[in-house]
Amino acid sequence: MKLRENYNISVRLRKLARGNVKYAEFNRQNANTKKVVLGVRMPELRWVAKDLALSWDYTAVSNFLLTLDRTVFEEVLLLGLIITYTKLTDTQRINLTKKYLQLADSWSEIDVLAQKRVFENKQIWWDFILECLESQREFVVRYGVVELMANFLDEQNIDTVFARVRRVKHQGYYVKMAMAWLYATAAIDFFDLVITEIRDGEIGVWTKRKALQKMIESRQISEQQKVIIKTLREQLR
Repeated sequence: MKLRENYNISVRLRKLARGNVKYAEFNRQNANTKKVVLGVRMPELRWVAKDLALSWDYTAVSNFLLTLDRTVFEEVLLLGLIITYTKLTDTQRINLTKKYLQLADSWSEIDVLAQKRVFENKQIWWDFILECLESQREFVVRYGVVELMANFLDEQNIDTVFARVRRVKHQGYYVKMAMAWLYATAAIDFFDLVITEIRDGEIGVWTKRKALQKMIESRQISEQQKVIIKTLREQLR
């Protein structure tokens, strides 16, 4: 990994975190991570990631993955952002993502990865997502659900997505929240399908209620649709 002279990522992050003690504590509680949280704000972390991504390649990112401090929240989160911003092939990005997911213990470390993307090979991403949905690790499953939401909620894939999400049995809070988020997002373009899925699908009641609540809170759902949602919510047992 070729870094600029005297460019030390760990030191730089700690400089950016100076004076952010209250923010660090807020972010630690918000992310619910067991890692040390320095208090670097996300816009600054994104700037560092984009700066590095301009000159880094797969080897550089791989080396950073091996040398970063895995006990520091921002260093792991920075890796996720770098994987997102660096120019990589689909295979390279998936390989790095698999390793990154083993380090993640918070929703925020997951959600930085799930971006709307232009695929070189959509099938290998689909296969990777299905692999994630089968995991026993809560945040790996969350990644799979959020990746589906970001890239596969379209006419071609919506029925398959719903069929696959029905099979997710992991009971982790952050998995169920991701599923509710997926249904609420899908309702913007596929309202009738989502209502049918929530009414008749094999989904836990907690997830159904949370999805309906997110739909009610959405500005992209009409008032007429919200009447239907509230009626359905009252019928849930």
